[in-house]
Amino acid sequence: MLNTSTKFLWIMEMASVEIGGYELRFDTGSVFYTENFFSILGIPLSAELPMNIEKFREILKEYTEKNLYKTKSGSTKLYCIRIPEKGVRYVRMEVKNENWVQIGLVEDVTVSMRERLRIEHERDYDTLTGLYNRRAFKRESESIFGRRKKIRHAAFIMLDLDNLKYINDTFGHDWGDEYIRQAGMCLEEGTPKGTLCAHISGDEFNILFYGYESQNAIRKEISKLKREISSRIIRLPNGQEFHLSISGGIAWYPEDSNSLGVMRKHADFAMYQVKQTDKGRIAEFDQKAYEEKYRDSQIRKEFHRFVKEELVTYYFQPIISAKTGKIEAYEALMRANLPILKRPDVVMKIAREEGALREIERMTMFRATEAFADLREKKRIKGDALLFINSIASQHMAAKDEIEFNNRYAELQKQIVIEITEEESIDYHALETKKNAPGFEGAFALDDYGSGYSNEKSLLDLAPKYIKVDLSIIRDIDTDPDKQQIVENIVAYAHKRDMKIVAEGLETPEEIQKVLELEVDLLQGFYLARPEPVPGNINEDALKIIAAFYK
Repeated sequence: MLNTSTKFLWIMEMASVEIGGYELRFDTGSVFYTENFFSILGIPLSAELPMNIEKFREILKEYTEKNLYKTKSGSTKLYCIRIPEKGVRYVRMEVKNENWVQIGLVEDVTVSMRERLRIEHERDYDTLTGLYNRRAFKRESESIFGRRKKIRHAAFIMLDLDNLKYINDTFGHDWGDEYIRQAGMCLEEGTPKGTLCAHISGDEFNILFYGYESQNAIRKEISKLKREISSRIIRLPNGQEFHLSISGGIAWYPEDSNSLGVMRKHADFAMYQVKQTDKGRIAEFDQKAYEEKYRDSQIRKEFHRFVKEELVTYYFQPIISAKTGKIEAYEALMRANLPILKRPDVVMKIAREEGALREIERMTMFRATEAFADLREKKRIKGDALLFINSIASQHMAAKDEIEFNNRYAELQKQIVIEITEEESIDYHALETKKNAPGFEGAFALDDYGSGYSNEKSLLDLAPKYIKVDLSIIRDIDTDPDKQQIVENIVAYAHKRDMKIVAEGLETPEEIQKVLELEVDLLQGFYLARPEPVPGNINEDALKIIAAFYK
C-alpha cells in the first residue's frame, strides 16, 4: 500500500499540471492527502497536520461555501480562489465514492480557465464598447425570462444612435467608432449594476432592466440614463462639441407583454415612431398607435391584392331630370370587396401613397363600364342612360389600354361621361389624352364643384358639359342664403354656355324644392335613390315634389 502511494505521488509530481488528491476510508477512519493538496486549494494548512475525517470534511465544506465558482456535475466542482499578491486561481475538484472509500482529485486549471474565459469574453463581448454583443444579450435575456419569478417588472429598451452616418461621412469611421464607444460608456455608466446592456450592431443598442418592484422604479433609472446621455459631449477634430443623441423605444413587462420576443417587437416599434417624428427621445410603447399602424399595414396588403386581382364591384346611383323626374344617367361608385379595405377614399389615399393611381384609373374605366354593359344587356337599367365614371385628374390609360377599351365598348363610348374631381389639380396632358382617346364621343363633368380652390379656372380648363355641385353646398341649401346665391350664380354661368347643373347629395324634400327653384338641371342623392348593384326605382315622394313644382 505504501509502495502504491509512493508511485502515485511520483506520477503526480512528474505531471505537467499541478495535481493533488486525498483518500478517506470510512471503514477505518483514516485520512490520506498529498503534500500539495491544501496548497493547491490555497488553504494555509501544513501537510503534516493531524487530521480525522470529520475535521477534513468540515474544512472542505467551509471552503466550498466560500469559493465555489460553479458545479459542473454532481461529482465535479470548480473553485475560484483569490490569493493575496498572486491573483485569481481556478481549481477543479473531482470526487468519487466507492464502497467505504472516497477519493478526491484536485487540479490547478488556472491557465486553461483564463484561456477559456478569454475566448468566452471575445465571444460574448463587443470589442468596441465592452458591452455584451447580440449573441450574449440574447442568451442572457432568454435565461432571465426562463426564471419569470425574478423578473417582477422589466423594461426592454431598443436604442438607435443618431447621426452616426453624419460622423462617418464627415470625419471618417475612426471618429464614428469613437462615437459608438462613447455611447457604450454612457450606457454602462448610466445604468445600475446587473442591468443587461448590449451593442447589437452598428448604431443599435439594447438594454434590459429587470427585477424591479414597479414601472416607476425603472422610470427613475431611465431618467438617470437620459441625463447621462444628454450630458455626454464629444469633441470632434474640427473643435466642434457634439452632443450624444440616442433615439429609443421602451416595452414593459408584464404590462405590454409577457413574451421577450413581443417586447422586442414593441420596443422596436416605439423606437421607429421616435425616429420618424422627433429624434433624440426615448418613448414608451403606445398600443393604440401600434394597432393603427398594424391596421394600416394590413390595409396596404389588402390594397395590393385589391389592385392585382381587381377585387372591385360597382354600385350605380340614378341621376334624374329636374323637370321630368326621368332617369338620365347613372353614376358608377366603387366598392372594394375586402374585409378591411372598403371605403373608396381610403383606396384613393393609399393609391396615391403607393404610386398606383394609373392602375386604379384603368381598373375603374374597364370594370365600371363592364358592370354597366352587363346590366344594360340584361335590361336592368335604362339602356340609353348616360354612365358617369369617376376619373383621376392626373391620370390617363396607356395607349394600348385605350385601344382595348374602344374595341370592347365602342357602342357605349358616346354614353360615357368622365367625371373630373374639382379638388384635384388638372393635368393638361392627361386631359388631352382622355379627350383624344380612340372612339371617345362622350363628355366631361366637373365633380364636387365648390369644394376645390380654383373653381373658375377649373371650368375654363375643362369646359365640362356637366357641373356637379358639391353636397357641402347642397346640404341645408333651403335655409342658407349664401349657398343659394352660389348655386344661382353657377346656374346663370352654365346655362349661357349650354352646360347642365347636377345637384348631388340631396337628402330632404326641402333641399329638392329649393334646387328646383334655383333651376338646376339634374338631381342626385339618397332621397331620390341610393346606390345599388342593380339600381332601383326613384322615390315616389321625390317624384311628386317635381311634378307639383311644374304644375
